[in-house]
Amino acid sequence: MSDLIFDDGYRANVGIVISNPNGKVFFAKRRYQSGWQFPQGGIKEGENPKKAMWRELLEETGLKKKDIDLVKVSDNWYQYNLPKKNIRRNGKGKTVIGQRQKWFLLCFNNDSKLISLDQSAEQEFDSWKWIDPEKSINQVIGFKKEVYRQVIDEFISFI
Repeated sequence: MSDLIFDDGYRANVGIVISNPNGKVFFAKRRYQSGWQFPQGGIKEGENPKKAMWRELLEETGLKKKDIDLVKVSDNWYQYNLPKKNIRRNGKGKTVIGQRQKWFLLCFNNDSKLISLDQSAEQEFDSWKWIDPEKSINQVIGFKKEVYRQVIDEFISFI
């Protein structure tokens, strides 16, 4: 099953903010890279955003529905453009210019030992930390900063 690409060239995607009872959020370092980000991933053709979110959550953090509570779904789809060097064609010849994301806020009230970054053969992250939500905006790669600012603004009163 391939990723859903909108007609305007944006890849359909979900983003996940996981908060804890101390008002911190889960932030992970991309494997073999220096960049940090929230879990995120593509929506497959025929998959709805919520189903994609639960799949990505399990693949990237090892967490299951029973481990976590869904608090809020973003009111909007947020999007960012990829830098020119990252623009590519997908397997069907469509040019992917960026990501259009539906975001989910989850609350984790469980033991951090449940978090496991190696649940997928294509492991995305190699380390993680809990941080203040606002700090994620400054620590994410530049082309994602504005989306992170908008998402944190929408979710902050629920964290």
